[in-house]
Amino acid sequence: MKVSQLSTERDFGTSSYDLVLAAIDRSSIGVAVCGRDFTVHFLNPAINRFLSGGADATHGLAILGVLGVDVDVAMSEIASQGSWAGVIDVDTLGNVELYVTVEPFDGANNAAGWLITARRYVERAAPVSLTDAQLIALSGKLTAREREVMLALQEGASNKAIALRLAISPRTVEFHRARIMQRFAATSVVELVRKVAGDALATM
Repeated sequence: MKVSQLSTERDFGTSSYDLVLAAIDRSSIGVAVCGRDFTVHFLNPAINRFLSGGADATHGLAILGVLGVDVDVAMSEIASQGSWAGVIDVDTLGNVELYVTVEPFDGANNAAGWLITARRYVERAAPVSLTDAQLIALSGKLTAREREVMLALQEGASNKAIALRLAISPRTVEFHRARIMQRFAATSVVELVRKVAGDALATM
């Protein structure tokens, strides 16, 4: 599905239109909350007004298609890496580029599924090359303690060594490690380092 299908309906209103653009300039905005099978349980009404042909979408993949995402490529990456992120051109919004993500979530009462978010992508001059450790230290998705554990893992430290360094129990280290791996849908430390560093770089 082409990005040209995006529309700014006349009844959306200039002020509301500008409000949404200002919001995605500042931070990510939720597009849709989907179940495990990508059935849509919530579609952001503000974003919905941008979508002509997607207003009645009940499936997350249909929404991605309307946004201009190559669904086959996205699903292939989700299957292999557990999440997807990419930049798409939105010509009808004045050549705006959006950074769209599809990330897993889970919570109480067996609530789990996929969160689709978007924010405006601004291409910046190539920054000074940062190491994985520097990127991990800049991650906004880690707590201060998780960041300390993650940096030690990146260095190749064992749970016992990390526990001694941080003056916490190995069991607490394992708890933080498991939680971070679950959040980034990683199955190994190598994959986790790549994902955490990559996510931090993408949001700079």
